Amino acid sequence: MSVPRRVVFLTWAPFFSGAERALLLTVQHLDPQRYVPHVIVGTDGETLQALQAAGISCERLELRPLARSSPIAGLRSIWDVTRAARRLGAAIIHSNDAPSYQPGGYAAWLLRVPAVTHIRFPDSGPGYSWFLRPIPERVLFVSDALRGDATRVCPTVFDARSTVLHDGVRLPALPDPGARAAIRVTLGLPATAPVVALTGQVSEIKGIWEFVEASRLLASQGVRATFAVLGDDLKGKGALRRAMEERVATLGLASHFHFLGFRADAPALIPAFDIVAVPSHVEPLGNATLEAMAVGVPVVGSRVGGIPEMVVDGETGRLVPPRDPVALAGAIGDLLADGDTRARFGHAARLRAESAFSLATHASRLQALYDEVLGRR
Repeated sequence: MSVPRRVVFLTWAPFFSGAERALLLTVQHLDPQRYVPHVIVGTDGETLQALQAAGISCERLELRPLARSSPIAGLRSIWDVTRAARRLGAAIIHSNDAPSYQPGGYAAWLLRVPAVTHIRFPDSGPGYSWFLRPIPERVLFVSDALRGDATRVCPTVFDARSTVLHDGVRLPALPDPGARAAIRVTLGLPATAPVVALTGQVSEIKGIWEFVEASRLLASQGVRATFAVLGDDLKGKGALRRAMEERVATLGLASHFHFLGFRADAPALIPAFDIVAVPSHVEPLGNATLEAMAVGVPVVGSRVGGIPEMVVDGETGRLVPPRDPVALAGAIGDLLADGDTRARFGHAARLRAESAFSLATHASRLQALYDEVLGRR
């Protein structure tokens, strides 16, 4: 039996959000007989704590790109990552996002091992060229849409060395009605009214104001529903979430809304909802969509980015134009009025999550990519 190879992952991790959750799931599902992970985290926060709690080998180091304003900090970061990767016997250095790539990329160049990076969010051509120095051996995009956009603006970096690797999602046992009711009790949600939820990071590009406006339209039509926001504005320390609460109160909708805050166990709470709304303006892929599909909850999402690669319109959920609260309200209202269609969409969504987005499939494809880049050496 061959000796497993060490993969050193780097993640900037300013907070624990979709990219960090995806990394945690990935390292938990690598085959330890083939690849053993070690994660270098750029901040001392929830991502590091989550990795430690999961028993994943990890450490905290400064991850800084090179910059004229602070060249010493960038050089020190490269040196620290290089020393750590040498100590660990890294076979591959894999950055979880573009901002953490430079320390890993230069360390890989110094150690003569392959550098791999994920791209999880769009950037400009100059932005990609700046962050991805030296050029990685393989770039992994989380959706076809993101890869297409990046290749158009920066073909010299991406054309010959990029591939699409959709994130995987955990597939728990589907809860029975009793378990769903119990989750609602713990969240303080009404037992019988249908619940439409916005889950994940509270950010304007996630369509938070369209969600509020759609709820106003539905309430004005007499639609019986509760609206939940599961997540927070981690980047702004809650400022946008508080602004949402103020807007909801101004519209007279406070009795219709429940702000549930950030929850590390968010995926386990999604079965409490009847519909998950993903009205994003920009969405390279989106854990909120995958996590809803995994527990059989239909999604009403924007027709942008990677969402159409997950949601099959009219089969597993509904797709609507971005920045269009009227269309969003219409699609949500149609599903609220038709429990049979909601159930059918939810069942089909779970089957699609199992067939296309399982963690086993994700880990298998990633390890095949590692085999490929190591085979070239």
